[in-house]
Amino acid sequence: MFVSYCDYHNPFGVPWATESVGCDDYLEAMGIFIQRVQSQIEQTKSELSKFAFDNTVFTKDHCIPDKRSSSIVGKVVVINAEPKRYEYQHPAFQLVLADGGNGATGGRGNAVFGTCLATGEKSRWERYDVLGEIKPECMPDWAKEALAKIKEQQKEKKEKNREER
Repeated sequence: MFVSYCDYHNPFGVPWATESVGCDDYLEAMGIFIQRVQSQIEQTKSELSKFAFDNTVFTKDHCIPDKRSSSIVGKVVVINAEPKRYEYQHPAFQLVLADGGNGATGGRGNAVFGTCLATGEKSRWERYDVLGEIKPECMPDWAKEALAKIKEQQKEKKEKNREER
């Protein structure tokens, strides 16, 4: 009997089995499994405690309707929370500054690359998961502050790249 730990944070963005344990004893395997589940619960609690704001998820009502043929590059978009794992169904993981990708430019693809406003992590989403651009009046204060910080970092990075040339 084997117990494996899978992590989604790897270069390929797919489950990656690590820390596998093999044993013949069912109760030992279940004990290891329970320890890992408890560890994941504590990790999730810790992660979500960083976002001490309203946890009501954003819906289409908070968005300017998305026209799939239009560019969303440079706009703050809302990612649908429903297809996400439960611990990520939180507004902190829904607001993304779209940076590029064929799906973001209104092209034939689905890839939308961007930066999560709450975590600052860059990632890839699918265009069909974009509910639309957040309405200005629905953008929370924490998101406005995060957006200003991200734009400042991007500006500094561009200036640094120009100096290096």
